Amino acid sequence: MFDGAVQDVRYAVRLLGRNPLFALTASLSLAIGIGANTTIFTIANALLFRSPVGIADAGRLVDIGRSQNGRGFDNNSYPNYLDVRRRQTVFEDVYAYRTEPQPMSLAMPGSTDGAERIYGTIVSGNYFTVLGVRPHAGRFFTSADGDRVGESAFIVLSHRIWTRRFNADPGIVGQAILLNGHPFTVTGIAPEGFRGTTILAGDAWVPIAMADWTMPRIGAAILGNRTGVWLLLGARLKPGVTIAQANAEIDVIGRNLEREYPTENRGRGLEVMATAPVPGDGAAAVAAFMAILMAIVGLVLIIACVNLAGVLLARAAARRREIAVRLAVGAGRGRLVRQLLTEALMIFAIGGVAGLAVARVMTALLVGLLPSLPVPVDVSLPLDTRVLAFTLALSFVAAVACGLVPALHASKADVVSSLRDGSMGRFGRLRLRHAFLVFQVALSLLLVVAAGLFLRALQRAATIDPGFDVRGVELTAIDLSIAGYDETRGRVFARQLLDDVRGLAGVESAAIASILPLGGSGFSLGPVAVPGANGPDGPQWADADWNVVEPGYFATMRLALVAGRDFTAGDRDGAQPVVIVNETLAQRFWPGQDPLGREVLTSSGRQQTSRMVVVGVARDFKYRSLDDRGRLFVFTPLPQRYTARLTVVVRTAEGRRLQSEIRSLLARLDSNLPIVRAQTLEDYTAIGLIPQRVAASVSGSLGIVGLLLAAIGIYGVTAYMVTSRTREIGIRIALGAQRGDVVRMVLRQGMVLAFIGVAIGLTLAAAASRLLGSLLLGVGPMDPLAFAGSALLFSAIGLAACYAPARRATEIEATEALRDE
Repeated sequence: MFDGAVQDVRYAVRLLGRNPLFALTASLSLAIGIGANTTIFTIANALLFRSPVGIADAGRLVDIGRSQNGRGFDNNSYPNYLDVRRRQTVFEDVYAYRTEPQPMSLAMPGSTDGAERIYGTIVSGNYFTVLGVRPHAGRFFTSADGDRVGESAFIVLSHRIWTRRFNADPGIVGQAILLNGHPFTVTGIAPEGFRGTTILAGDAWVPIAMADWTMPRIGAAILGNRTGVWLLLGARLKPGVTIAQANAEIDVIGRNLEREYPTENRGRGLEVMATAPVPGDGAAAVAAFMAILMAIVGLVLIIACVNLAGVLLARAAARRREIAVRLAVGAGRGRLVRQLLTEALMIFAIGGVAGLAVARVMTALLVGLLPSLPVPVDVSLPLDTRVLAFTLALSFVAAVACGLVPALHASKADVVSSLRDGSMGRFGRLRLRHAFLVFQVALSLLLVVAAGLFLRALQRAATIDPGFDVRGVELTAIDLSIAGYDETRGRVFARQLLDDVRGLAGVESAAIASILPLGGSGFSLGPVAVPGANGPDGPQWADADWNVVEPGYFATMRLALVAGRDFTAGDRDGAQPVVIVNETLAQRFWPGQDPLGREVLTSSGRQQTSRMVVVGVARDFKYRSLDDRGRLFVFTPLPQRYTARLTVVVRTAEGRRLQSEIRSLLARLDSNLPIVRAQTLEDYTAIGLIPQRVAASVSGSLGIVGLLLAAIGIYGVTAYMVTSRTREIGIRIALGAQRGDVVRMVLRQGMVLAFIGVAIGLTLAAAASRLLGSLLLGVGPMDPLAFAGSALLFSAIGLAACYAPARRATEIEATEALRDE
């Protein structure tokens, strides 16, 4: 058996060596299909499946999330964490951490080099113990020294920042560093590659108990606030305990907490799910998006396989005498099928190896599409054993699926007829190749329609007016709280910074804002209501998004005011609180009336905090995403509502880049104040279109491949048809058929197949496009331009692919054709 397999491999290698052009083109098309599938699976593996580095027995780790009325998977409060940890019996232990790393300033005591911005992950004292992580150097903090509120000033450094910032000096362990201006003792260094359980990659880990120092804008009060939900809970299952069993107990704990604390936990339950690199609700969204991409790249591989199956069928037809001889001398059908399958496996083996190389290139290109993200993310996409196993299995299954039909069909050859004239089975093979071609054209059209829809969505996004001008704007985000600024000093610094930035050469205008639009998230200072518009239980509150801005923000963003005025220097602390509202809020509260001078209430919890006077109405704009509609929005001046996290917004003359000048200015004002983020407004707003850009890039580039393979398939079938009908065409010419008649005959037969494929493809695309609705921003799933354009494109490509064989058919000499036959 083994000797036979070796003989099959040797024979397959010799055959491929005799036709290197076929081997190269077939392997290349397969490499693209296999490489595309490997690329998307590599990304899915990193986001959904990859085991975290450095963690022992990660399969028993779970996340515990909060649901609201049975929906969602969200964060919990610190008091709820303590209760869950104390009451549970199915876990070895429960830990807590803040999923989004917190920006912090890092400096060395006595150093004049200034502070550096790092991202710290805030964790419970037992975090490393539950995960089973071993330190690279030193030790980790534990519950004994990590949960004492205000007395747990310890920090664990990541291997990456230890290497970069401290030159891998083991002497840093046990030393003090300054974090947000406070001394923290370095207890240990995390192992190389360890980032926790998620894709977010912080630079260090600090105890929850030090929230007053690590989150100065929030403070230690959050530790006693049961309504403050900011922690994701994790746990390790006891041996033999299933997730279903854990869910049953955690559901009871959640119900008990709701009964004991009805105000804070009303409608809130608890749920357990397996730990994933993207925790909570994000995993479902990522999985859905990756499924769409896998379907797209899967089409490319199917198209390549169908194309190759057609070519293998044609090669089998060309080798019909050889196959007949082998059958005549006693070769069994099974032996012949095995030999032909071995040839297909060899081609796919070459394509699989080349596909891994293609995957490396494609993953690098996709990572390059990502804009600057507001939080640190681990974007490493290694080709690990799971990815290699996927590629190997995919290549093998595709090879068998692709090679089996041609092999079985070739093994049915009639020995006597094939040895005599080779004509038997020709029409059956042609019908099979026609079916392959129709299927290939249909799938290629489906891929091109999807690409057209995504490109139309991006084109539509570019034409959507966000309500402000994103061009020529520099953003520099800072957090004054991490440099130890209190409110009084922070107000003075913000004013000084803004005045100095406005004095830089090339600055048209500048302002300060607490948050920027189209970043995908919101910011709220509480619900709003109108005095006197009361319901049975008091004011009728409505949720609203907020922004805290300095005067000049609207001019800098080119966000129009449709009524009233901008904030002025007179809108200071102690003066009448004022706000600017958007058009939607004005229409909601005062339909058909003038909102200027009207009062708005804002609330914090159940307590009314202030009455604010409307001094302006801003044009509606896109706040969280480009498909925002009907969102209530309120602007309040920074002097009246201080916030420590600020973004300096600078519009420059002729789009000049002034980031280096702004950095130098900040360093002169305070060298211990690190920059949290620096980028252009265009890059910042591009974050919301990442799914559309990736989908358009993948489907667009692979759509070209599918289109090319379909054209090759149409050309091959038409050329084969012309060759098989050489005698017939010669007789037609001999009987007086004009060359135009021959061209029309060949084009008609080739285009009929193409049109059938187009019709089937349009039907498939109409059914599949509805699944893409969430990614088609402003474009309907049945967009006529995408469908009609794709159909016309395929018709033109099909016509071009048929025309060359048709022209060749007109050059057939009748006497030569009849003599050959």
